[in-house]
Amino acid sequence: MAVKVISIETLKDAKRQGTFEQKVPFTLNHREYAAIKRIVNGEMEVFSFNRPLGEMITTDAVRKELMEKVVLDVELGREATPVLFTPIYERLEDSNFPEVFEAKWAQRGVVVFAEHIEGQEVRFGHLQAEQGPIARIVTYAAGIEYTEDMVEYNRTFDMEEINRAFGEAYNALLNHLHLGPIITYNYANANETAPVLVDVEGNPDTSGYHKLLSLRETLKQGLADARKEKRPGTILLVAGERLEHVQEALGSFYVRGTDYPPLSGIEQIVAYDGWEAEVGKKKVTYNGVANDKAYLIRPKRGFKELIKHDLRIDATMPDLSRLIEAQIVGRARRGVFAALPENVQEITLPDF
Repeated sequence: MAVKVISIETLKDAKRQGTFEQKVPFTLNHREYAAIKRIVNGEMEVFSFNRPLGEMITTDAVRKELMEKVVLDVELGREATPVLFTPIYERLEDSNFPEVFEAKWAQRGVVVFAEHIEGQEVRFGHLQAEQGPIARIVTYAAGIEYTEDMVEYNRTFDMEEINRAFGEAYNALLNHLHLGPIITYNYANANETAPVLVDVEGNPDTSGYHKLLSLRETLKQGLADARKEKRPGTILLVAGERLEHVQEALGSFYVRGTDYPPLSGIEQIVAYDGWEAEVGKKKVTYNGVANDKAYLIRPKRGFKELIKHDLRIDATMPDLSRLIEAQIVGRARRGVFAALPENVQEITLPDF
């Protein structure tokens, strides 16, 4: 079975294969509305104004059109930066979530059937808690402003650019919240696999090692180490620069008279290179996976994506003192639970 690759490029390619439609909610004057997001063969339908920007903020009726435009522009930005973590995390969404979750809440059922001896008590199943940090729901917010100059000079293009940046920044935050803990955690001992360096014949060699064979043996050792600790991983998180190397090492190849079959165990590869942007004079950087690291992950069981509510977008009143004609505010309340030592093997890759 071919290993599935999950990257920004592959997710965009998948959207080009069909037609998708989704309702995206927004709020205006405390009333709920929805914009219709349509993607046809990878191209998202965009909303175009048929009147000057200044007229779009004069009455509630036309403000609704403006908000539809804003929401769809934001979604266009989100499409440019897809979320990568969904194969790893189980999605849990509930508007009644509390702010803080004790670690013991992340439980799974454990049941074992055994031969029953007459007169002996039946063995009962139980709930087993995952180890991990306390999970907390956090409010994340950002805003964009439309200035009087943008309205006076009908600078619709400027508005579209900032709307799309808004959507891109939100999805970049989601990737960082869910993948950042995995790549920044300080692993030790049983959760670490060192490079396995071998020559063209498969013998240990630290100086003239064969790069592809060494990468294969290192990944093979990582799989074995994770299985030994009873947390077999099926997803490999890597830097985009190492993606092709890893794909080649996992596949079948021929070296010096020896056929190497595909390496089994890894079902999906996620490529994550982080994200950065500069807002005003402040630079924001979300670090991606280092080129010399890979993370073998057992998904779902110890990874929970907690959503009290996803991105909400609404409009606020203008601020005349700063010549702001309209403000758009988006916020989400989310949390992440990641039981890392129980579910992740950090693998140090050989240099290429």
